[in-house]
Amino acid sequence: MQNFSVKCKSVQISGKELYMVNTGETLSIGGPYVGDAHLDNILIVKNCVADNFVYRDDLNFLFYVQYHKVNHHDFFTINFRNLINSSNFQFNREFKMVHIKGFISMNELEIFLAFHDELPNRKQIFNIDDEDFYAIDSAQDLEMQ
Repeated sequence: MQNFSVKCKSVQISGKELYMVNTGETLSIGGPYVGDAHLDNILIVKNCVADNFVYRDDLNFLFYVQYHKVNHHDFFTINFRNLINSSNFQFNREFKMVHIKGFISMNELEIFLAFHDELPNRKQIFNIDDEDFYAIDSAQDLEMQ
């Protein structure tokens, strides 16, 4: 993975600046790009897919996709951050590819089993009420991600 320490474009989320640093290509196929996500100069997650965030303002939750490599096994997970108490959570399901597009109901995310949303036949519904998740908040968890 090629890294660069350039601060990528930022967006405002709930009055805070969200931006990526140390972004680079992961799978040597022209994407996806991953890096370290920061919110107001605080590292919130490492190995986060760049430009794939969904903010749920009624809950103050930020959903994102995270890249994992365990031995020779590459996979992605859908995660979210509670911006009120600064805690991160990870859903158990693993994906070879995933792109989160947005909420289509109170508990359903429209996702694509690709790194973009341009293939309608790769669209699925991810019901957050039907998925198991766990907290990933300790410094040790951040380093292992």
